[in-house]
Amino acid sequence: MKTIVKVCGLTEASDSVAALDAAADWIGLNLVGGPRKLDLNGAIEIASQLPDVSCVVALVPVNADPAFAEMLKQLSNAGIRKLQLYGDVNPGTFSDLRSAGFETLAVLRAKDRESLEDFSAFLAACGDALPDCVVIDGYDASSLGGTGRRADWAMIREAKAEGILAGWPPIILAGGLTPENVAEAIQTVSPAGVDVSSGVEAAIGKKDPAKVAAFVAAAKNR
Repeated sequence: MKTIVKVCGLTEASDSVAALDAAADWIGLNLVGGPRKLDLNGAIEIASQLPDVSCVVALVPVNADPAFAEMLKQLSNAGIRKLQLYGDVNPGTFSDLRSAGFETLAVLRAKDRESLEDFSAFLAACGDALPDCVVIDGYDASSLGGTGRRADWAMIREAKAEGILAGWPPIILAGGLTPENVAEAIQTVSPAGVDVSSGVEAAIGKKDPAKVAAFVAAAKNR
């Protein structure tokens, strides 16, 4: 099975189309924070210019604010049904969003072995209502992602071998991936997919088409 490739932190429709033309499977639009953050209207405008909106993953801040419910409504109306979740996520979140017609990606910023074990306990508390995927990202105390900080591949591999990740949804590996190291990362971790942002940029928020194409090729043609 081919590895899923997600190109994240896109801020322009042209870069998003170029990523899809390079055979990326998903593109990530950030509504959470940081230098690549889009407002809701901007994200929907980018999505409207794509040949297939089902490829869009919206990074969203989960909370109980009425504005969040309105965000979900507008994303759904635009055909955006994949959500990467940050913030106030609890075991019932995935069930609620699935009932509303969304696919969900949980995020684990894997600091150490204990964080993997804690996340296993969290997933167990979700029962049958698991997220559709888990994005394992590199840990940075000051940022939610997009820093280029690499996840600990060996730690993840060892945890898988010891059964700590048994029963998890498919894993999307993120954090510090580049065209030069993604094949090694896939060989080490054997994830269902890989997620790149800063590793294929010409500048923050601006993707380099050649790097995107090289990343996709390296991930899919090992």
